[in-house]
Amino acid sequence: MDDRARRDLIRLWLEKARDDLATAEDDLKLNHTRGAVNRSYYAIFHAATAALLWLGEERVKHSGVQSAFGERFIATGLFEPEYGRIYTRARKEREEADYQPASPVPTEAEANTRLDESRRFVMRVEQYLREVGALE
Repeated sequence: MDDRARRDLIRLWLEKARDDLATAEDDLKLNHTRGAVNRSYYAIFHAATAALLWLGEERVKHSGVQSAFGERFIATGLFEPEYGRIYTRARKEREEADYQPASPVPTEAEANTRLDESRRFVMRVEQYLREVGALE
C-alpha cells in the first residue's frame, strides 16, 4: 500500500472511531448503556487499528489488534500504560455486555466512564498520528 492510500485508510478508521463515540453518546442519552459500552469499545478498537496501520501492522481480530497495540505502543513506551489498561477494561466490559446475558446491565456511571476513557484513547491516538505526520 502506498503512503497516500495508507494515510487515507488511517483517516477512515479515525472517522469510524469518532462516529462510534457519537453513537455511544446518543445511546447514553437514551439510557442504552450496553450500546454505549459497545460503541465506546469499538471507538478504541478502530483508533488502535489506525495507529497500527501507521506502523504497517494490519490485524482484524480483536485479540490481534489489542495484542499488537500493547506490543507496539505500550511496551515500547510510545503510549502511557494507562491506555493499555483502558483498552483491556473496555474490551472486557464490552464482551460481558454483549455475550453474557446474565451479566448486569452497565450502570449509567459505568457507561459514562467507558465513554470518557474511550474519548481520551481516541484523542491520544490522534495526537500521536499528528506528531508522526500521519495526519495532515
